[in-house]
Amino acid sequence: MADVMRNDKTWNPPAVGDKKREEMPAHAFLVPSEKKYPYKKQVNGEWKISCAGLLAAYRRALINGDTSVSEKAKRIAQRSGCPWANKE
Repeated sequence: MADVMRNDKTWNPPAVGDKKREEMPAHAFLVPSEKKYPYKKQVNGEWKISCAGLLAAYRRALINGDTSVSEKAKRIAQRSGCPWANKE
């Protein structure tokens, strides 16, 4: 399983169109082909799943009515043991 940042409290990805965002690898996004919904954070040279990033992507997908992305974010969060995903 990938490294997971379960107690990550901050989420501040680069903005759309920012050069740093364009340099992020496709695997850091829930929609890699379009580089949408980032959920991984680089820490000490490694890309780690961020529970805060998954929550942000989940909420943004719900707001945008993108149910497939919101479900994908929740599935990854549940598998990764993110505290927010296991609350019902």
